[in-house]
Amino acid sequence: MKKHDQNKSYSSESARMSTPVVRSESSPFVNGDSSERPKQKAKKKNGKKKFHVYVAILCVWLIGVTGAILYGYNKFTNFLIEYEASYQSSQPVLVMDEIFTHFQSYDIEYIWQNMPEHPTVSQFESEDAIKTYMLSMIEGKTLTYVESGEYTADRPTYAIEADGFVVGTVALQRVGQKEYGNPVWALADISFPVLPLEGAMITIPSNSTVYINGIQLDDTYITEQLPVDEDELQYVEPYGGSIPGFTTYAISGLYYEPTVEVKDYSGADSPVEYNAELDRYNANYSSNHPERETLEQFGIDFTTTFANVISMDADLTALDPFFPPDSLAYNYISRSTALRYFTGHGAVTMQNEEVQEFIAYNEDTVYMQVYVEQEMQMWPDPEIVPTTTHIYLTRIDGEWQISGMRY
Repeated sequence: MKKHDQNKSYSSESARMSTPVVRSESSPFVNGDSSERPKQKAKKKNGKKKFHVYVAILCVWLIGVTGAILYGYNKFTNFLIEYEASYQSSQPVLVMDEIFTHFQSYDIEYIWQNMPEHPTVSQFESEDAIKTYMLSMIEGKTLTYVESGEYTADRPTYAIEADGFVVGTVALQRVGQKEYGNPVWALADISFPVLPLEGAMITIPSNSTVYINGIQLDDTYITEQLPVDEDELQYVEPYGGSIPGFTTYAISGLYYEPTVEVKDYSGADSPVEYNAELDRYNANYSSNHPERETLEQFGIDFTTTFANVISMDADLTALDPFFPPDSLAYNYISRSTALRYFTGHGAVTMQNEEVQEFIAYNEDTVYMQVYVEQEMQMWPDPEIVPTTTHIYLTRIDGEWQISGMRY
């Protein structure tokens, strides 16, 4: 066994050089010097710091994105709201609602002013009469409007209904553009068709005149002329008298039943009758004559004389003043002796003298139906004998005479 030299000395350097150092794996000095641990700590600290910055940036980014989304959503929502409001306000039905109030308030002037074509106004009716007629089509009725069959996107058209019947249409047109390209609508026109369904047919003596609503009809309205039968003319024409025929007038295109007036040959009013079955107005010959009273007395005087001649209470010559020379009627009476056979009687009294019909064809020709009664004294009781004459009187050389008799 080798012994160590007890007296041998060692320096500290030699000690370091000769003494091996065994380092534990757990030693903080493994693979480095004493500064390694602070570096690791610093590294960890820096890593945490970077993570916090990243989180902060991410949060900021998320907040920004969220804000942008919310801003965009808000803008989009506002756009939708504004667009919807613009769209709704551009609907033609809103304009139509406003126009419809004029129908509901019966504003005929507004309707009339916005009609490009007005109903035809004839000379027999005024514009106001047509407006009143239009008013009658909507006043007091339930009014509604619906899209008509002519409705298009470029020209919205609505039908106006009164109690379910279409009385007119309203058309709209584009007059501009709102935001987002939505159109602006306004009234284009109103159509309110009214048909003049009234008219009249009037038959009057040819020498009379007819007036519709105060306006005289001229010859352009004549549809028919009917002459007098020759059988009647024979009583007056040979002595210069005349009898007018009848003329028929027709008028149409009226909105109201007309007022029909007829003036006779003298300008006096003639009665007008309406035949509902024939839908025709008629005026007959006039009963007006400036000498009517004188003529009626003439007719009564003749009829009483004629009755007395027939009953042999007067001579035939008593009729001479009533007839013109060479009168056919007088000649006929003078030859009709068969009517002069009466039972013997006493005094005769005339009574109940009456002109039952008086027709003035014109100033120079009239017709009368005259009735008288003879009260004859007979035995044992008196007897009443009636006599009726149908006579035509004509002014001949300025004097009235009987030109004919009708039996």
